[in-house]
Amino acid sequence: MTRNSNQQGLKIYKWADIATLTSKLQADGSTLALCHGVFDLLHPGHIQHFKVARKLAEVLIVSITADVFVNKGPGRPIFNQEIRAETLAALQDVDYVVICENPTAIELLNEIKPNYYVKGSDYLNAVDDVTGMIVKEREVLEKHGGQIYFTDEMTSSSSLLINKFFSNIAPDAQEWIKKFKLDHGYDQVVEALDKIQELNVLLLGETIIDQYTYCSPLAKSSKDPILAFHQHKTNLFPGGVLTIANNCSSWVKQVKVISFSAPEDTTLDSLMWKMNSNVATEFVKTTDRPTILKHRYVESGSNTRVFEYYDFSEIDLPTETSDAILSSISKQVSAFDLVLAADYGHGFFSSKTISFLEESNCNLSVNTQANAGNRGYNTISKYPRADFITMNGAELQLELRNRNPDYQQIVPVLIASMKVKCAIVTLGGDGLMVFDNEGGYEKVPALAGKLVDKVGAGDAVFAMASLLAKVGAPLKVIGFLSNLVAAHEVSQLGHEKSLSQADLRKHAKSILG
Repeated sequence: MTRNSNQQGLKIYKWADIATLTSKLQADGSTLALCHGVFDLLHPGHIQHFKVARKLAEVLIVSITADVFVNKGPGRPIFNQEIRAETLAALQDVDYVVICENPTAIELLNEIKPNYYVKGSDYLNAVDDVTGMIVKEREVLEKHGGQIYFTDEMTSSSSLLINKFFSNIAPDAQEWIKKFKLDHGYDQVVEALDKIQELNVLLLGETIIDQYTYCSPLAKSSKDPILAFHQHKTNLFPGGVLTIANNCSSWVKQVKVISFSAPEDTTLDSLMWKMNSNVATEFVKTTDRPTILKHRYVESGSNTRVFEYYDFSEIDLPTETSDAILSSISKQVSAFDLVLAADYGHGFFSSKTISFLEESNCNLSVNTQANAGNRGYNTISKYPRADFITMNGAELQLELRNRNPDYQQIVPVLIASMKVKCAIVTLGGDGLMVFDNEGGYEKVPALAGKLVDKVGAGDAVFAMASLLAKVGAPLKVIGFLSNLVAAHEVSQLGHEKSLSQADLRKHAKSILG
């Protein structure tokens, strides 16, 4: 069959139509070769890769990963899926282009059933595939009678080129990454991630329902000095301790959550399908208050929050509820490698519970958060002991009643008083500072390239850093991976998606080259 002579625009097929196209091509007797990837920045290695693939079959199809599924680190992809598709369609050797609307190539292989699935030589050794997908892809391909082919042409890396010439990571962060690669590098990152995979984690704290309502401004009210908004769609997310649980469960063996909620809360029940399968939840029911809800109104054009309200109780939990929480914790705590206390200051942690955690032999990580609902009453000094702590810089200023504290002087004193092994101070756009109890210290710049929503960034740091500290990871590795998960968290509104172990490894490998 003669090769396709479609014009560039006609080369690009929708996902819904690609199976019909390929079935027709195969019915006409054409053999198909498939290349799949992000192809964020085309380079000579890609061109030669396509040329080899084109010689294997009569028709070459190139599929690209949709933007939402690109896991290459902060700020990626550089070019959106439409631009990437149009660029590939302009190449003479490429017959058709399709945007893959799935997180892996498995669905793609089942739809297209190519004769050849063409991959670069960096996938030749399955052990080197951080996603672990190449083995599954080969199985699906062979089930349909196809075969995998590895090209051995000139290699290069889009990530290396982007990191060098197009990176949206700040210059100070790029310099820090260069030094990190010399001192530690990707191998030590993988070693740390391997270790945390075996942990069983007990997570304690308040459950929060995070509600986001999109709106657009209309004008000033004609009769009152207020702005009027047009309300659009509303999204709900499991928040608070549940957000941390989803993050942790993506990286460790098992997570158990102990929290409280209102009885028969249909809204909370409707969100539980969003929890990862290795998260077990136990809610102590309290009849005197609603499950905590934080409702944020967001201007849809800029993702700027314009107003928020909290639905919660400022009164201490009833004694019987607090006692039930403590009883549940005391019966289970010894079964876990690590206990995370996520204290949002809304009443979960009674003085009895804090005393129990202090006196127990559990490995304890603590994060206390100041927010509009606790007005500064919720500081780290509530806890006499911890193995690991995280604090926001502003929260530490509040704790110390000092607007401009010298963290390098103050944090070691706090570490000594609480017998802490490791501590982190998060500084928003300035990154974070990580300390140990032996005088070690590292300032790690932020890695975020895009800021959508800061909510949840501190929770992500708390989760990742606690796990890494537990397994004794070096300070720089703790700082690097903690900033990496924070960068992912601030790039999405609400907690839409957790980074899996495979995603983390891909992000790290992309940044470190």
